[in-house]
Amino acid sequence: MAKNIEKLIGAQIARVRKERGMTQERLAASVNVATETISRLERGVSMPSLITLGKISHALHTHLKDLFDFEYPQSKGDAFENEIDKLIAFLKTRDSDDIKMCYQMLTIIFGHIEKNYQRTGLTPLKTI
Repeated sequence: MAKNIEKLIGAQIARVRKERGMTQERLAASVNVATETISRLERGVSMPSLITLGKISHALHTHLKDLFDFEYPQSKGDAFENEIDKLIAFLKTRDSDDIKMCYQMLTIIFGHIEKNYQRTGLTPLKTI
């Protein structure tokens, strides 16, 4: 869980920034850091200091605690993670055009599945 804290905080910063209609450039200027720093924070690549988090919350007109207002995603289990790892390993063997096509196909397939469940009123069984 702790290894994902950077991504969770980064996602909160990005969410609040976008809600405020603020660009990364404008937030960076308000906090007196480089735009790349904001990008890295939002992607969870680096962890901001508490001082920087305080400046960010001030620039976003939000409380510091709001940047920590998230729920840890629940693990879907080892079997799920193993299947995701296999999918990623497979995709890494393909070129970008194949990956784009797979993404488009999966989006269409899952869209149809969701429509069918909505139409029938059933709930999808999620087992893995």
